[in-house]
Amino acid sequence: MSLNCAIDRFHIYEKVSANFNKELFVLFGKEIVKQASLVDVTDLNMNDEMIKCITAGVTRLKQLKGNPDAQINLVKEMEPGERLMLCMWIMDMNLLEKILEQPYS
Repeated sequence: MSLNCAIDRFHIYEKVSANFNKELFVLFGKEIVKQASLVDVTDLNMNDEMIKCITAGVTRLKQLKGNPDAQINLVKEMEPGERLMLCMWIMDMNLLEKILEQPYS
């Protein structure tokens, strides 16, 4: 990814609503969200393992909908790479509202 593309993605990230960022920060941590904002999911070579990881993470988060503490604990237990992939996917696919019943904070 070119520097200009990364800069453009960061500017897009900055324009995302404050509530969306706040929720992502609570769920994934600020550093993971910042890293995820700099990588375009479409630039990744997705393999079966990555897709399974994302699918399992989204499914589990949806199952825990309405239980923010359990969702946060689930994400904390993930490996950093899994967390990053899941965060990128949720950001790019705008899935946050599908896994939240109420705000984390």
